[in-house]
Amino acid sequence: MALDKPTLIQDIKDIQDELKDETNYETAKQKFAEKLADAIEKYHKSGTVAITGTSNQGPFTGSGTIS
Repeated sequence: MALDKPTLIQDIKDIQDELKDETNYETAKQKFAEKLADAIEKYHKSGTVAITGTSNQGPFTGSGTIS
């Protein structure tokens, strides 16, 4: 499954909307950094990993999730 870029974009826009009225600059920076890091982590975990190859036991395939 491909990474979910449209959701990442929406998450970033939601963060901006949520923080637009924050009056304390330092608080806004900290909240933005935390929420952006969460959004990026969620984005990376939205993908899957496919594995193919060979070993002394023969060819193999597999898939998994990023956690």
